[in-house]
Amino acid sequence: MSLSKRIFAAFIAFILVPLFVLGSVSYLVSQRVTEEKYAEQTELTLKAIGRNINNMIKEANYFSDFWVTMEDSVEVVEQSIDDPGGEPASGESSRSSDSYYQLLEKEKLRQRVLLTYPGINSVTLYRNDNEQVTVNFSSKDTPVAREDLENHPIYQEVLRKNGAPVWVGPNEDTTLTGENNLFTQIRVLLDIETLKSKGVLVTRFQMNELSKIFSFYNSQGKIDRRFLIVAGNGNIVFDSEKSPEGRRISDYADTEESLDMDSLATQSKTLTFDERKSLVSVQDLQLQRLGVGDWKLVMVTSWQYLSGDMAIVLRWTVVITSISLALALAFNLIFVRRMVTLIVRVVRAMRQVERGDLSTRVPVVGNDETTTLSKGFNRLVTRVSELLDDVKQEQSRKRKAEMMLLQAQIKPHFLFNALESINILAVQNEGRKVSKMVQRLANIFRISIQQKEEITIEQELEHLMSYLEIQKYRFEELFEYSIEVPQELMGSTILKLTLQPLVENSIQHGFEGIDYLGKIEIRAALEGRHVAFYIEDNGIGIPEEQLARFAARGLTTLQEMYAESPETGERRGLGIGNVADRLRIHYGGRYGLMLCSAPGCGTTIKCLIPLEAGRDANETESAADRR
Repeated sequence: MSLSKRIFAAFIAFILVPLFVLGSVSYLVSQRVTEEKYAEQTELTLKAIGRNINNMIKEANYFSDFWVTMEDSVEVVEQSIDDPGGEPASGESSRSSDSYYQLLEKEKLRQRVLLTYPGINSVTLYRNDNEQVTVNFSSKDTPVAREDLENHPIYQEVLRKNGAPVWVGPNEDTTLTGENNLFTQIRVLLDIETLKSKGVLVTRFQMNELSKIFSFYNSQGKIDRRFLIVAGNGNIVFDSEKSPEGRRISDYADTEESLDMDSLATQSKTLTFDERKSLVSVQDLQLQRLGVGDWKLVMVTSWQYLSGDMAIVLRWTVVITSISLALALAFNLIFVRRMVTLIVRVVRAMRQVERGDLSTRVPVVGNDETTTLSKGFNRLVTRVSELLDDVKQEQSRKRKAEMMLLQAQIKPHFLFNALESINILAVQNEGRKVSKMVQRLANIFRISIQQKEEITIEQELEHLMSYLEIQKYRFEELFEYSIEVPQELMGSTILKLTLQPLVENSIQHGFEGIDYLGKIEIRAALEGRHVAFYIEDNGIGIPEEQLARFAARGLTTLQEMYAESPETGERRGLGIGNVADRLRIHYGGRYGLMLCSAPGCGTTIKCLIPLEAGRDANETESAADRR
């Protein structure tokens, strides 16, 4: 993975992800804390409302207890509707034939009752003698039929309680609550003196107090809340928002499964209620001892209200975090990416320098530490290039000096051998031979003193033949030679004094101590873009240890090849070592000598040079270095 990708991955892993996790956790924790804190307040509110509802039901029960013990009860109405003839009228017929006196008595009764408890709507007495008396105090209310009442399961519960009230809420059972769907109280009417049942009394209440209670708690702080009273069967007994009659709590939310409706403790949960996210709290009213069924008080608070302040904080947090992330990303793209790009450029430039391209430079941009790094790298490469140029020049000068030294060494060596041969001929009074040898020696020195390092192969062969002729005068019966070089190679160039030392090595060392006629063959051939010379002799060969040294190192060192003889102090082996070094220096490491020999089997020397003419030693070595 590249450095830029690593930095970007680290930026995501160590900055973006932690910020996202921190924001998410903060939001969830804040939501949880808000829900818990508000749930505590909700519990207090629900308990207060529950006490108010308890007092409201208790007050209605007190009124009912008080009223049925008074003389101005439903039975007073019954007595007032009897005519002077003593013929009592039935419930419905008496109401249709009320006299002015009867109406006056009813109105007095209403006034007394309404002054005592204004929430009563109607009262119906189902006497044990099958008579029925109904009094409406506000609006017309149709009582439940006796047959329906007696067949209803709640009737047996009323008889078992024998005077204790039993309540039925709106929508809990519309058969009992009537067409106005009112709170209904059912109880046995007892005779005060004998405590015997006189019938069943059904009282319906308007309960306007509920709306006032819920309005009071809903108006505090303009809280968006909704209150419901839910019966044990799931029907909504009361809704502060006046929902349609007959609705169930499950129509708004799956509250019965989401909340434990049978729990006596207050509980709260975040649910989707009426298609809005809300905090739903449930409180058991515990009104069973007052004759009320399993009613629950449900308070629904909009989550939008609860999270109002938190949403503002969260919104600002998101905005600030987003701006911070954008700035961090911009910093990463502008500054970090710039630094990474510079590092990548420097690395690429270093690789190019490793491949030998010293012209590579890093662009200098800006005016900071990266600029200093770029300039430092460029100065370093420039200095390295200058040092390499100095080293090359020094090596070139060293090679030229070494070349001149080697060429200077060969001249006195050969001159010494030639003069020794002429001296022998002079002693033998061979004047003609001395003349020819001097002529051949002059020819050799005419070529040797030329300033050019390279001469044509034709001139080199002429120099070689002059040397061989001189040696023939000296060692007349020792050897014979042959030269075979194609005519097309005569115009090619060769480093001067290359072949003569190799032939001299065969004469001086290869034929030393032989008792047969030595033979030397010089031939040349074109091998691709190279010229190969082969010098073969049938001499005594080269010892294995010396040949092994030559094969292991490519060619022996000057110190080894030029070792002095312990007897005479004369340098031995000057020819082959000299030629090998000169060829390597002048043409490069690809060219030089290759030996093939064995003791008693003669020696073959291969000399390989390039075919191109006029090559300079510096150019050759530079080309070899580039390869």
